[in-house]
Amino acid sequence: MTTAIEIDSSAAHVMQQMVYGVYIVGSHDRAGEVNGMMADWVMQVSFNPRMLAVSFENDAHTLANVRDTGSFTVNLLPQDEAGRALAARFVQPYDGAKVAGRSDEEKGHTHHKLDGVAYRLSDLGSPTLDGAISWVECKADTFVALGDHTLVAGRVVGGEFRRESDALSSSYAGWTYCG
Repeated sequence: MTTAIEIDSSAAHVMQQMVYGVYIVGSHDRAGEVNGMMADWVMQVSFNPRMLAVSFENDAHTLANVRDTGSFTVNLLPQDEAGRALAARFVQPYDGAKVAGRSDEEKGHTHHKLDGVAYRLSDLGSPTLDGAISWVECKADTFVALGDHTLVAGRVVGGEFRRESDALSSSYAGWTYCG
């Protein structure tokens, strides 16, 4: 008989092999402070109306912003080294204390990931990255608590297609996200 630990280890290994997109979700708070975070778990969930869903860690700064303002952007990056380098700027969590094992100095650091990144604001105030191949803007519609994440379904209310390119994926970037 297989133990629960063996099953969990096997499941984690399988989930590490799953290919995800690598997206940058833009948000802002009511004061206008902008933020960007890397998200792998993004998908279209409806044609009519056009909707997509993003899965956020329950303690994500971006989730707090989305709850606060009701909107967010999803930026698609090119599948090339420029896209990978841009995505790498968003790997750190907003709050340095979120990662276990960090020094007291690192725990006290806030990561303003858009510093030095070229972007514009969408109609609803969230960042759209100049380096993105395209982006969409969503109004948050539904919040569903699912374990240690919250799934947010949003109605697409705007966006821009900039150029043809394969979108950055976890397999191209060499990254996994499965907990």
